[in-house]
Amino acid sequence: MVRRLAPVLLLLSAMLPLAATAADRPFQPVGLWRFFHTDGSAFLARLHPDQSATTTFGQGEVGIWRWEGDRVRLYYTDGWDDLLYRRDGAFRKSAWKPGADRCAAPTNDTPAEHLSDDPKAAPQ
Repeated sequence: MVRRLAPVLLLLSAMLPLAATAADRPFQPVGLWRFFHTDGSAFLARLHPDQSATTTFGQGEVGIWRWEGDRVRLYYTDGWDDLLYRRDGAFRKSAWKPGADRCAAPTNDTPAEHLSDDPKAAPQ
């Protein structure tokens, strides 16, 4: 009996750190977001559960997202990358243009709005 349960217990024990990690996250990144350019104009970002991402910036960006500590990093195929985080209870998005030093100050830092937990939601 114990031998039959061993694989199940092993699988469950491997999943516990993942569940604890998800619960410890400061916010839920999956969904529809409104990001802003430095000039105040808005564009939409969709962060999907499979960690893919798309935006309406320019001709449309395609990329991936991942957690980096308590922030979410988005990497796009056009060379831009964004950092989504909370500061003083509000969401912010920092961005670095293609070729910019990621250890230097961001190209821009603007507000971000989480519009929906559903990345397929219609914009408001």
